[in-house]
Amino acid sequence: MGSAGAGPQPPASEYAASRGNVLGRMTALTLMTPVRRQWLWFLRLGFRLAPYSPLRDHIIQFNFIKYVRWVLVDGLDGEDLKYPYLHFESNFDGPWEHYIDAFAYVIAKDIRLTWGRGPDFPHPPPAEPLKDWIAANSMDGGTYYCAHAEHSTRDLQNALAVRDAFQDLRARAASLTPDEFQAAWQRFLTHEQTRL
Repeated sequence: MGSAGAGPQPPASEYAASRGNVLGRMTALTLMTPVRRQWLWFLRLGFRLAPYSPLRDHIIQFNFIKYVRWVLVDGLDGEDLKYPYLHFESNFDGPWEHYIDAFAYVIAKDIRLTWGRGPDFPHPPPAEPLKDWIAANSMDGGTYYCAHAEHSTRDLQNALAVRDAFQDLRARAASLTPDEFQAAWQRFLTHEQTRL
């Protein structure tokens, strides 16, 4: 586990070619980044309040994210840590560079607020220093499972919406005349074809 100030680090492009957890269209990203002890209270409070704050909406606006989590690690059994660490894990559609671009340019303040509590954080934008910092602090996972690796989050949301609309039509079908059913079927096809 490295930190950006611990000597020469591989550039982000080298990291992308040599590491990472990729399964189908999905990519997993795991980071362990140091946190200055004086900021632990701030992050603890922020993580408790996050579900009720606009920060939550900032993250879930990205429909390519399947999962994201931050956890504070104060200590590890048998290790004397110089810093506490912020453990971050996520999985998402597509290459990790696009994911980090979104973080660096769309929610840069949120990212600075969270990861900026540690030493050597590059404070985006621009995205390239952030990518290098992430490459330096990233860890390969031992196991990565994704139930729908060949389908994007958007694909799955669309499939669920079509299923729900079809079930609604099916429930109403018995009470419709043949002409009403034909009109309802045509509306269903017209509306739902954009999701297929």
